[in-house]
Amino acid sequence: MELTKFLAFLAVVLPVAYGAPTQAANELHPEILAAMKRDLGLNAEQATARVARDLDATNVIEQVRSSVGDSFAGAWIHEDAVHIGVTDQASADQVTAAGATPVVMANSMSKLEQAKADLDKVFVGGHNARRSTSGIASFYIDVAANKLVIEALGDSHAQAEELAAQVGLTAAEYEVRTVEQMPSVRATVQGGDAYYINGASRCSIGFSVTTGFVSAGHCGDPGDRATTSSGQQLGTFSGSVFPGSADMSYVRTVSGTTLRGYINGYGQGSLPVKGSTESAVGASICRSGSTTGVHCGTVRAKGATVNYAEGSVTGLTQTNVCAEPGDSGGSWYSGSQAQGVTSGGNGDCTRGGTTYFQPVNEILQTYRLTLVTA
Repeated sequence: MELTKFLAFLAVVLPVAYGAPTQAANELHPEILAAMKRDLGLNAEQATARVARDLDATNVIEQVRSSVGDSFAGAWIHEDAVHIGVTDQASADQVTAAGATPVVMANSMSKLEQAKADLDKVFVGGHNARRSTSGIASFYIDVAANKLVIEALGDSHAQAEELAAQVGLTAAEYEVRTVEQMPSVRATVQGGDAYYINGASRCSIGFSVTTGFVSAGHCGDPGDRATTSSGQQLGTFSGSVFPGSADMSYVRTVSGTTLRGYINGYGQGSLPVKGSTESAVGASICRSGSTTGVHCGTVRAKGATVNYAEGSVTGLTQTNVCAEPGDSGGSWYSGSQAQGVTSGGNGDCTRGGTTYFQPVNEILQTYRLTLVTA
């Protein structure tokens, strides 16, 4: 597949073990603690408590969403509290009973999700798919604002407003936000701790599964060969999606390949993977990348549609974590819970930026894979 100057991926190689972690399963690796201290200002006790809180919040949110049904209007974490939006007072009482903070809102999540799905049809697989290069950077549901947000270049606001009207959104149901540049997938063509596609382009491994590994979809197409830097055969791409409904790939490895449930810790030992419980909006999250190492931040939105030069991709998670060329394809995690693989974004780790990742559970479900855990 054609790769731009940004299309390559970080050297986060999970099957290579650098030694078992020294801490207990319910503790955070020192590399994660250091990154959370630097990026979030949290000491070790605060970081451990926050990760535990974030995971607990996921359970509360899912329970409430099931109980209130169509009244559910979104949920997020803010200032140590779980906020759950609903559209009526009766449902608000259920939120309170569950121990969360209710917020009565005008728009149900299902209504906003339908509007976003209609907008996806404009960009993904339709006659207007190439509009992805015309100044509309991304769109997603901002659960706290209770609106569908369309991110656009400064000279594309009028087009964003036309799109909102096209899918039936009123002025109170959407917001146009300005971005300085269009997103791009993160890439480089340098050597390093990585795997290679057809002996040319370099990508990084996202997470080990029992029959191979997963990575980003723009790494390769089905049938492409994956090898080590020395040319040793790793396997073959068995599945790949990019652009479109995802940015994901699955490589089935050859017999004898060692697959371990760890994330490359960049000289700080290995970071264990214990599962893949999805974190909520507002939760803390970290990523590993061969260009910039470990960086942390928060989840800002889920289900975002991102318009790359190569085409639109739906279903990505938006974060305020920085990344740079070469970081793409790497592991995202909250504590020891796998979250996804880097897709792309904009900005850098000097001035900050926005980075999107492909949720790992969708990859596992699509290809019927089982995550390798430590």
